[in-house]
Amino acid sequence: MERAKTEVKNKKVEAYLSLPAFLSIVSSSIETFKKETIGYLIGVKGENKYMVEYAIPYQTAESSFAHVTIDLKRVERVNSILRLLSEGLEYIGEFHSHTAFGESRAYIIPSSEDLLTTVPGELNIICAVNPKKRSVKWYENKNGALIGTVDEYRIEIGGYFVKKPAIGKKYQRVRIKCPSVTGIGVKR
Repeated sequence: MERAKTEVKNKKVEAYLSLPAFLSIVSSSIETFKKETIGYLIGVKGENKYMVEYAIPYQTAESSFAHVTIDLKRVERVNSILRLLSEGLEYIGEFHSHTAFGESRAYIIPSSEDLLTTVPGELNIICAVNPKKRSVKWYENKNGALIGTVDEYRIEIGGYFVKKPAIGKKYQRVRIKCPSVTGIGVKR
């Protein structure tokens, strides 16, 4: 019995993006390139698995190259609408972008500020946008990130979550999958 609990506890967490969710994350991150974007994720949460049906950017977020903020009253307004209209789906987390600035590259690693504002149990997706050096077809790397190029940009999409509230929250990576763009079972 104890062994079964340990296996469930250590099981990899995965998030499956629908094509519309993938397109929203990538397009909103590229649209605001040199500034960050933020949005919410709608879908279904299971044990060690998230199914992301929609990713919807906040239209009124204030952003710069290093941060993005949203008005909490507007978040509550959106959440109340979602409760009424998204039958069978629920709010399961957020996405935001990290962007290149000057010579500094963007990464999918959550910043201290990201971890400070992370709600335990929610899915968090980071979309890192950098200038493209060469074209790459979309693939899932060994760490569970989606990587590919679009136009003049190199995109890397990674996920994480925290299990419980704590100072200096430790996070766990979430494997991001989108068979619509990578094909089924394609890894590098």
